[in-house]
Amino acid sequence: MQIKKFLRESFNDYSGKISAVVFAGTCNYRCPSCHAKNLLKGEEEIDEKEFFDYLDSRKGWIDGVVICGGEPTLQNDLPEFAEKIKKKNLPVKLDTNGSNYAVLEKLLESKLVNYTAMDVKGPSSIYADLIGKDFIDAEESYEKAIRIVSQFPDYEFRTTIVPVARRNSEIRFMTPEEIGETAKLIYDCTGNNEHKYFLQPFVPRRNELIDKRLENFPETPKQLLEECLIEAKKYLPNTKIR
Repeated sequence: MQIKKFLRESFNDYSGKISAVVFAGTCNYRCPSCHAKNLLKGEEEIDEKEFFDYLDSRKGWIDGVVICGGEPTLQNDLPEFAEKIKKKNLPVKLDTNGSNYAVLEKLLESKLVNYTAMDVKGPSSIYADLIGKDFIDAEESYEKAIRIVSQFPDYEFRTTIVPVARRNSEIRFMTPEEIGETAKLIYDCTGNNEHKYFLQPFVPRRNELIDKRLENFPETPKQLLEECLIEAKKYLPNTKIR
């Protein structure tokens, strides 16, 4: 698999576990607020052997692996890579934007992923602005991904309250009403209101964001997060701020 970098130890990316985090270097979105700009460049890749040698050297210490990106489901050999990790008796967590539901379905059927975290960017009405590209005829696939993710052994949905860089208008934060629409979308797709749903603040990072205009935008205000939480809980009572 194409590995652009890996984080040797994380105490935050896989709840309850000390995990190694693998970053795939491709993505089909160009979210203006994304922090992974440097991953999408044509930089040198890390050999798989280096990663697996590291896991062997930390046996008994590392107790999980997170595969994120970029978008890892664009990697043709993702199932094989996950299988190699599972053979080392390590659970796998996958972070995904949900754009490739066919791969998610394959991973579900093969039981290669223990935990899946799907970024539900926002409601369909502003999705194109949130992902930085057209979102035509993709809504059905997006909804299929939500349904598939909800069938994994453990999973979560999450939304970052980001600045929306709408075409021909000023930049503004997502609204509580839009977060309510997003939570309702998850509920409508699954018919279930018991999902884990996390709201996350946007944190600007200089020289790392895809859209440089957002580097000077403030962090998501706590009051806005609380207002979004109220709206999301109307549909998904287990919503929390992370």
